[in-house]
Amino acid sequence: MHFKRFLDIKGTDTNHYIVFKDNKIIYEPELNTFILDSNYLNIDLENSTYVGIAEDCHKIYAIDINSSIDEINIGYKSLVEYDIRHLLAISSPEDIVLMGRANQLLHWVKSNKYSGYSGNLNKFNKKEEALICPSTSSIIYPSIAPCVLAMVTNGNEILLARNNMFPEGLFSVLAGFVEVSESAEETVQREVLEEVGVNVKNIKYHGSQPWPFPSQLMLGFSCEYDSGEIVLDKNEIAEANWYRYDKLPYVPPKTSLSGQLINSFVVDHS
Repeated sequence: MHFKRFLDIKGTDTNHYIVFKDNKIIYEPELNTFILDSNYLNIDLENSTYVGIAEDCHKIYAIDINSSIDEINIGYKSLVEYDIRHLLAISSPEDIVLMGRANQLLHWVKSNKYSGYSGNLNKFNKKEEALICPSTSSIIYPSIAPCVLAMVTNGNEILLARNNMFPEGLFSVLAGFVEVSESAEETVQREVLEEVGVNVKNIKYHGSQPWPFPSQLMLGFSCEYDSGEIVLDKNEIAEANWYRYDKLPYVPPKTSLSGQLINSFVVDHS
């Protein structure tokens, strides 16, 4: 889908907003939507961070109102604050992409308000759709951080781990950021060894998924156990175990790449 980004708010009869507050999305539960009508909202744009997204000629504004303590609802029956990860489990792939894009562009604007070269206020360039330092002409595009997902298998078993940041009971494949001058395959080997003490082989690319919360690009790989016993990096991993394909713990939904990887393993062994 083609889209453009812009920073100017156009005054129309109806603007559409995706509203973030305290790292949550404002949601209308009866209409099942996070795309809200400006006519039913009271938002102080002067004290908010916002960025525009044009989706095939339809303009939507992503707005962060973290500093606001005022009630914004003036027309909806009810509005609730949902954690982004909760919405990922119940939303369509198209909606996940849209809320993710909104979140990442807001993060980009807030993180690059001032130039790291001159300290001057960056300005938005419509032609480049990027932020530019007025003194040095350095261009700042939205950043993307590549991250690998490593599904380790051994016959009928899959290695699943619970990260320290996960809720109790949730297990997934291993993950880690690609380091400077490192290939994605090298990252798979390093992260698995660092986090659980296991060596892997036969690394194969599975697929990718944007994960802009705030700015990751997930690269999914499958690999096979080679050697070693599970030894946890307790700074990262709370627990890790081998599980049979038909006796898995609670795992991420199939809307996520990690869930798709795990499901592919189950399907192949069923």
